[in-house]
Amino acid sequence: MVTEASLSALVWMDASRRELPRLQLLLRLLLVFAFYLTAGKLGLSVPFTSGNVSPIWPASGVALASVLVWGYEVWPAIALAAFLVNFFSPVSATASLGIALGNTSSALFGGYLLRRFAGFQPSLARMRDVLGLVILAAVASPIVAASIGVTTLLLTHVHAWSDFSSAWRVWWLGDAMGVLIVTPLLLTGRELVSSVRGSRLTEFVLLGAGLSATCAAIFGGRTGFGVQDDVLAFVAFPFVIWAAIRFRVAGVAMASFLIAVIAVWGTAQGNGPFVKHDPLGNVALLQLFIAVTSMTGLILAGVIEERERAITERKRAEESLRELSGRLLQMEDEERRRIARELHDSAGQILAALSMNLTPLEPEANKISPSAARAITESLGLVNELSKELRTISHLLHPPLLDEVGLSSGLRLYLEGFAERSKISIDLDIPDDFGRLSRDLETAIFRIVQECLTNIHRHSGSPVGKIRISRSNGEVCLQVEDLGKGIPPEKRSAINSAGGGGVGIRGMRERIRQLGGNLEISSNGNKNGKKKGTTIVARLPVASISSTVVA
Repeated sequence: MVTEASLSALVWMDASRRELPRLQLLLRLLLVFAFYLTAGKLGLSVPFTSGNVSPIWPASGVALASVLVWGYEVWPAIALAAFLVNFFSPVSATASLGIALGNTSSALFGGYLLRRFAGFQPSLARMRDVLGLVILAAVASPIVAASIGVTTLLLTHVHAWSDFSSAWRVWWLGDAMGVLIVTPLLLTGRELVSSVRGSRLTEFVLLGAGLSATCAAIFGGRTGFGVQDDVLAFVAFPFVIWAAIRFRVAGVAMASFLIAVIAVWGTAQGNGPFVKHDPLGNVALLQLFIAVTSMTGLILAGVIEERERAITERKRAEESLRELSGRLLQMEDEERRRIARELHDSAGQILAALSMNLTPLEPEANKISPSAARAITESLGLVNELSKELRTISHLLHPPLLDEVGLSSGLRLYLEGFAERSKISIDLDIPDDFGRLSRDLETAIFRIVQECLTNIHRHSGSPVGKIRISRSNGEVCLQVEDLGKGIPPEKRSAINSAGGGGVGIRGMRERIRQLGGNLEISSNGNKNGKKKGTTIVARLPVASISSTVVA
C-alpha cells in the first residue's frame, strides 16, 4: 500500500534525478568560468601585451579543453569570462564584447573541427589526435579569434602594436601557444598523475629539475648565463625529447608548460636570447621558439605512441593467431582420435561381420557354380585386405596403444608398420623406465616422430634412421637422425627461422611452442661425397604441461 508520505518521497527523488544534470552543468560552468578568468588574467599580465593582444594566451587552451571534454554547453561560461577579463582592462565594453565573441567562437570552432574531421579523442593516444590538435585547433581555430578580436579593436579605435597585420599575427600565435601548451596539459594531466609513480616519479622529478635548471640558465639573467644567441635556446630541446620518449604527450605538455613559463618570464625581464630586437621581433622569436618545441615534442610523442600501439596490436594478433593455431592442432588431434575410433569400432566391426558371413560359404564351393565360388573367395580376400588397411589407417591416425599403454608401445607399433611400408630401418632408443607423460605431451611427441619419418621417407633418401628419447631434469628430449642427403644450403636459413620451412616443420614448431619447448634443426648435407644427414632435436618441459598425466 502506497502512503501519501512514500508517494511524496518518490516524487522528490524523481525530481532530484531530473535536477542532477542541471547541477552538474552549473558546476562545470563555474569551473570553466574560474579557470578561464584566471588564465585570461595571467595572459594579460604578460609585459608584452599591447591593447589586450597578448603573445601568450593560455585562456584559449582552457576554452578548447573545456569544449572537448564537456561539450558545447560550456560556451556561456567561456563568453562571460572572456568578456569580464577584457571589461576590467583598459578597453571599452563594446570591445570587450567583440573580443569575447571571437574567443568563444574560436573555441567552439576548434572543437567542431576536431570532432568533425579528426574523430578526436581527448586522451591524445593516437597520432591523428595529436596532428588534429596541432593543425586544426592550434593553427586553424585561432584565426577566428584573431580576426574578430583585432577587427573589434580597430573599429573601437584601440591601437594594438603597430598595425592590423602585426596585431593579428601576435594574437593568432598567442592563441595557438595557449592551445599547444594548456590544452594537452589539461587533457592528459590525470593520466600523467596516475602513471608517474615509483621509479618513474623519480625520473619525472629529475626531468623537471633538469629542464627548469636549463631554462633558468638560458633565460635567467643574473641567476643564469643569460645567453644571447638565439640558437642556444634550443639547448632545452633534449629534455622535450626525453619527455616524449618516456612520458608521451602528457610529459611533453608538462615540459612545454615549464619552458613557456620560464621563457616568457626571462624575456619579460630582459634576459635570454630574445631581447636583442624590437618588441615585435622579440615576441615573434619567443612565440616561434615555444611553438617549435611544443609542436615537435607533441608530434614525436604521437609517433612513439602510435608505434607502440601498432606493436601491441601486432603482438595481440600474434597471440590470438597462436592461440587459434593451438586450438586447431588440438581439434585436429581430437578429430583424428575420433575418426580412428570410428574406423576401428564401426567400420571394422562391419567388415568383421561380413568376413564371418562369407567364411562359412567357402566349404560349400562345390555346391555352387565355379564363378560364384570364385567371387566368394575373392570377396573374402578383399574383405580381409580392406580390414587390414582400415586397421593401418586407424593406427596411423591415432594408435590405441598410445592412450592405453603409453608412448613407448605406441611408437614401437607405429615403427613396425612404417618399416614394413617404407623399407626404412628405424632404431628406437627409449628407456624401459621412461614412464607415462600427459596425453598432450605424448600426442605431441608421437606427431613429431610421424612428421620426421615422413620427411625422411619423402626427401632424405636415407635407408636408416634413429630416434632417441630421454627424460631428465623435468625435460623430455626427442632426437631424430637420418643419413640422407640433408637439407640444401639455400633452404637451411629459412628452415631455422621462426616461420620458415614447409607445412610439416611449421606444424612441429607450433606444437612444440604450444607446450613451451624449442626445436633445433641441423643438416650437414653432402660433405666430401659422404652423406651426413639431418638431425632434429625437440626439447619439451614436463613441468609446464597442465594436462592430467595418464595413469
